[in-house]
Amino acid sequence: MLTVDCKINVVPVINVSLVVVLTLMVIAPFLTGEEIDVDLPQATASQADDTDNIEILYTSDRRIVVAETVLALEELPAILDEMFRMLPHGVAVVKADQGLPYREVEALIAVIDAAGAPRIALATRPRENQR
Repeated sequence: MLTVDCKINVVPVINVSLVVVLTLMVIAPFLTGEEIDVDLPQATASQADDTDNIEILYTSDRRIVVAETVLALEELPAILDEMFRMLPHGVAVVKADQGLPYREVEALIAVIDAAGAPRIALATRPRENQR
């Protein structure tokens, strides 16, 4: 009587599988996206419609300028309240000098918020080394 002994040789299948796994492990780091380098206050953003913008400049010598008028921090709420009544969908765009301490900028933002600003935005400059 004739007997047939069937054996499957799995060594080549394991070898090919290991080569595929090792290849994927080597190329996997290159498949991810680029790292995002954040260097605040520089940023990249699309240009916004500035028809309803109220620009509030805060200079390095602590001057606050709204509509080309230099104001004290105490005068700001009354002026902004009137401006936001005329522009109910306006955006307060704060352009603060990069060298100012953030707590001072934060205090200015708090005054703007208390004046009834519907939205507040911080302006940044475009990055110089864009890819």
